[in-house]
Amino acid sequence: MTGFGAVNIEEQGISVRVEVKSLNSKTLDLNVRLPRQIQDKEFEIRNMVSRVLDRGKVLLHVELEYMSKASSASQLNSELLHHHFSTLLEETRKFPVEIDSSHLLQSILRMPEVMSPSNGRENRELEWQLVQSTCEKAIAACDDFRKLEGSSLAGKVKGYIENINNLLSEVIVMDPERNDNVRQRLQEKLASISSENSFDQNRFEQEMIYYLEKMDISEEKIRLSSHIDHFLEVMQKEENAGRKLGFIAQEIGREINTIGSKANHAGIQKTVVLMKDDLEKIKEQGLNFL
Repeated sequence: MTGFGAVNIEEQGISVRVEVKSLNSKTLDLNVRLPRQIQDKEFEIRNMVSRVLDRGKVLLHVELEYMSKASSASQLNSELLHHHFSTLLEETRKFPVEIDSSHLLQSILRMPEVMSPSNGRENRELEWQLVQSTCEKAIAACDDFRKLEGSSLAGKVKGYIENINNLLSEVIVMDPERNDNVRQRLQEKLASISSENSFDQNRFEQEMIYYLEKMDISEEKIRLSSHIDHFLEVMQKEENAGRKLGFIAQEIGREINTIGSKANHAGIQKTVVLMKDDLEKIKEQGLNFL
């Protein structure tokens, strides 16, 4: 979900620059920074972002500048200035500090609405049109950046999951050898204890069946193969399936862990370690999935 888009538009003495940055996040965490002139448009801008960027920690920053004196001309709200000055002057006299009236006046002049652009309704509409258009283009640029990153990421993740599938094929080849070794060891144990007077054939067979069932990984191999196919299918056919891919990766991990715990075979356990390594690489990229 990492992305960046920046667009600058200048028209009729008004310059608008919009930057959109996106980082990884489980949900859409949107922070909008706007100049005072368009703070009333925050809701509309938030809607513009949420329609395009589904997830991510997103920062949208708008800079608005008047290039000509005609556009940047401001008017003074005298009534508001006098109100703020008299109120603050009265309050500051309650504290044992010296009051610098000029500094106080400068601070008040920087307050919202005390000095406001004198452009009329027509310029205000043009101003918003430029901001809206610039925001749309910057958001689209950020989305294109994320798609480009996503294409590269998809290739890597597909490679990791295919490695796991290839390693599973190796496990499938080694499993019959493992079963033969288990049978051989059991037969040797059976031969060594069958001569004992206390030997209970029925109990021994029950224990062996239980033991063999605990070591059997047939179901795990089938489920792991199914999860791998499902992962690849969701990657290729579904949009905004990041959470779903995360859940499937968890299921893949469970089957790999179970195979490792049941294997009791050096070759299979080494292969399981390699599977886990590839799976961890997939999980590291999990927050990048949309």
